[in-house]
Amino acid sequence: MLIRIRPGLQAANTAVTDGSMKVAMERAHEQLKPEASYFLPQDGQRTALFICDIADESQLVSMLDPFFSNLEAKIDVFPVMNFDDLRAGLDQLSQG
Repeated sequence: MLIRIRPGLQAANTAVTDGSMKVAMERAHEQLKPEASYFLPQDGQRTALFICDIADESQLVSMLDPFFSNLEAKIDVFPVMNFDDLRAGLDQLSQG
């Protein structure tokens, strides 16, 4: 999964100032256990991107709720695959 988190501007400003943004990102890393994570400005907003292997999608509720509740975040979750996954899917198409 690709998880994109974009905190609300005022909530993020407060979280950076009071130190809770660091805590939130550390907690996200502990819970999501991302294969990779990136932090960037996107469309004028602070943005975090996490590439995660989520076995049970129901876990997303508890993992992401703090971002909604504490940072007024907009969150997008995209199913993604690596090249090996793509190759396997294309092989299935050619066999079908």
